[in-house]
Amino acid sequence: MSNWVSHPDDVDSLVRQWEQDCPDLLEVEHTTQYAGRPVWMLTVTDRGRPAEGKRKAAFYKPHAHEPAPIAGQMNVISQLLTGKMLDGTPTELERDRFLAEALLCFMPDANPAGTAAAPVTAWDGSQYTNEEFWAWMRGVDPETGKMWKRVGIWDDTKEDPLPTRYGIVYEQVSEHEYVEPNRHLRSSLMQGLYRLRERYEWDRWLDLHQTEFVGSDRNCMIILPAGIGEQPAERQEIERGVAEAILQAWNELPGGRPIMKAEPLNYTGEQLQYFLEVWRDIRQTCNFVTSEIQNNSLLTPPPLQQQLNEVAIVTTVRHMLGG
Repeated sequence: MSNWVSHPDDVDSLVRQWEQDCPDLLEVEHTTQYAGRPVWMLTVTDRGRPAEGKRKAAFYKPHAHEPAPIAGQMNVISQLLTGKMLDGTPTELERDRFLAEALLCFMPDANPAGTAAAPVTAWDGSQYTNEEFWAWMRGVDPETGKMWKRVGIWDDTKEDPLPTRYGIVYEQVSEHEYVEPNRHLRSSLMQGLYRLRERYEWDRWLDLHQTEFVGSDRNCMIILPAGIGEQPAERQEIERGVAEAILQAWNELPGGRPIMKAEPLNYTGEQLQYFLEVWRDIRQTCNFVTSEIQNNSLLTPPPLQQQLNEVAIVTTVRHMLGG
């Protein structure tokens, strides 16, 4: 088996196998999308040790057109549960320490129905131009033939014009309504995270994304939260420390070309308002950074996309545990 697992059918199969084989290390929960697919919430830890004394981190992937974070999470989970990568290679992770000292929550794919609708399991830049890729992401505008608009929620009985092909980024939440997962509280992502949050307060939070880095020779970056300067000094220090640790780890990785300075989220207006409204409560109780890995580019092939995601996840845990 390859290390790359991102299609929801393959994710489902692995989760069910792990649930059977690793009950002492894995707690499996899920919500169910309107489209019927499970959205997994996987908690990985040594369940024989009390959760109260452990450091806690959350990792998740909101967007269906960004599959490398799925592959990265699944391969890290495999190493923690089995001691091996998905291809059978023995892990080099400090697995025992992670399991004993940390409680790690993963949501490998918050919109599996969207992921399953993609024409490829990895965007490598060889089959689709970025304009074609973006039209798969948000849908095809019938007037321009290019990418449809970005909104937090829309109703296909009210939009005029409707996209001629619905974008895979949007999750269907009712017969006629669709949301972008990280911009609406009705999404499976937010429903799952709030459900987990009832039990856990996370010390670290890594929001896993991909973007195209058009016109840049860089292929990865860390984004700090909007309004970081208004947060307590201790939280700012932790978030900047996590960002610096990930950037340094990427810079040491063959093929890693990070933007070496992390900056706050630069959205304004309506796009910023979505984040402030949806994430305000969670933002107040955790240390939060976002990773972006290059997508749909010959310059960053899928194995490297996956590896960059894995490095970000593992570095976040190491930083949380003190090195």
